[in-house]
Parts: sequence; C-alpha cells; structure tokens
Amino acid sequence: MYKNILPGLLFAVLWATGAIAAKFGIRSADALMLASLRFLITGIVFAPYFLLHKKHRFIPHRNEWKSIVIYGILNTTLTLGSFFAAQKYASAGISMLFTAVTPLLIALLSSIFLKRKLSRFEVVGMLVAFSGLLLAALSALPTATITFTGIILLTVYMTAYALSSMYISVTKVSLHDMVFNVWQVFIGGLILLPFCWLFKANHVRHFDVNLVLSLAWLIIMLSFVANLLWLYLIKKDAVSAASWLYLVPVLGYLYGYWLLGEAVTSYAVLGGIMVIVGLVISKRKTQDVLEPDM
Repeated sequence: MYKNILPGLLFAVLWATGAIAAKFGIRSADALMLASLRFLITGIVFAPYFLLHKKHRFIPHRNEWKSIVIYGILNTTLTLGSFFAAQKYASAGISMLFTAVTPLLIALLSSIFLKRKLSRFEVVGMLVAFSGLLLAALSALPTATITFTGIILLTVYMTAYALSSMYISVTKVSLHDMVFNVWQVFIGGLILLPFCWLFKANHVRHFDVNLVLSLAWLIIMLSFVANLLWLYLIKKDAVSAASWLYLVPVLGYLYGYWLLGEAVTSYAVLGGIMVIVGLVISKRKTQDVLEPDM
C-alpha cells in the first residue's frame, strides 16, 4: 500500500538540505554563481569516473542528445536556476507559496496531458498538504515582499518543474540514469552560466573551506544522489513523486532550526503536521483502483 516510501522519503530528506547548504554557500559566492558551479562541477567530477569504469556507456548517441538538452534546460537551467535567482527578488514566505503550488501543478498537468487518473486519497492528501504549507507560510507573509522579476522567476520555476517532470516520465532514455543525470546537470549548468552576468550574480567573493564544503554537499548529495532518486520516482509516477515535494519545506524548517538557529513558529509546526498527514493520505489506495480524472 505504501510503495516507494523509502526512496521518496530519502529524496525529501536530502532535497531539503539544499536550502541549508546554499545558505552556507552564499556567504562565499552569489547564489546563481553557486548554482552554476554546482552543476558544472558535477559533470567535471563524475565524467572521469564513468569514462574509466566502462560498466555504463558514457558518450550519448546522436539521438539521445535531444532528451538530455531538453531535460537539462527544463530541470536544471529553468527550474533550479530560476529558483536560485528568485531569492534575490522574493522573500522566503512568498517562495514557499510557489513551492506549495508546484506539486498541484504537476498533478493537474499529468492528469490533463498524460491522462493520469487521480484517486480521491491523492486529491484529499495533496490538498491537506498544500493547506499545511500555506499555514506554515502565514507567519512570514505579513513582512513578505516580491518584485515583478521575482514573480516571473518563480512562475518559470513552477512551470519548468512541472514540464520537466512530465517530459522525463514519458521519455525513453537508453542511457543509464546516473549517466543521463550527469549530462543533463552539466548541460543545464552550462546554459545557466551566462545568466549569472545577466542578473549580476557572477561573483565568488571567497574561495574558502565554506565554499568547498557547500559545493561538495550540493554536488554529491543533491545533484547526484537526490537527482537520481527523483528520476526513479518520476519515472514510476509523476503525481506520486510530486507529493514528496510538500515535505521538503517542512524538513527545511527543521534543518534551519537545528543548524542555523532559525525560529520555528507554531504555524510551521501545525503546518508540518498537516503536510505529514496529507502525505499519508495521498499514499493510500482504495483496492488499487484509481478514480476518474479530476
């Protein structure tokens, strides 16, 4: 009844650390430059390993480049790049609202274009989790700010995340997931690099231990391990995978409290409980029969 719980939970646990690692990393470099370095170094570090260990073919065939480039642009350049860039133009509370809408958008588009039927448990569970994140964001909303640029960037983030999820869920890729992931991250980072100058976020202020450790965590645990888990989940079921995104901000609150001493409000606690309840509900099935499209 609770399929893919461990991969989904591990993905959420790791993906939530990204915000914390980034907060440490931006002490040494601009956020967008930090993201670009993360993506480019992922390719540079892992390419020699796959070239030397010939267990998995590393050089893509001509017909495989299309899916690598499309997914790299959608998932890495537009999704992660726009979210990093938006942090300069939008406060945390507003960013969380867009984060909360993303799984709903993935579910909606999957239902419309992929004919993925939603069970009543999935609908109720996602709405409960969505409400939980809205509640958690309430304490930040009175002082929340966002510019027009921030709205555009977060809308791009939300849309690209949904489109990339749908695209990879229906795309047949003969490359091994690990190799495909390294290539799409590298290509996405390469395309993102010029935008660092466009948004005037192209500075590395300190090349220090803080920067190295932040990048090491972002590269190994996020760009490699967490991305592989996401590819596994999204290929199984885009809607089910999207539901795990609700848990990421909740875990982010916990990490912020534990590692950075950030305050956790009663709204965040109650909202977190609602997210967990919503996830449990959404993973239930009624005799494994899915209900008609919403």
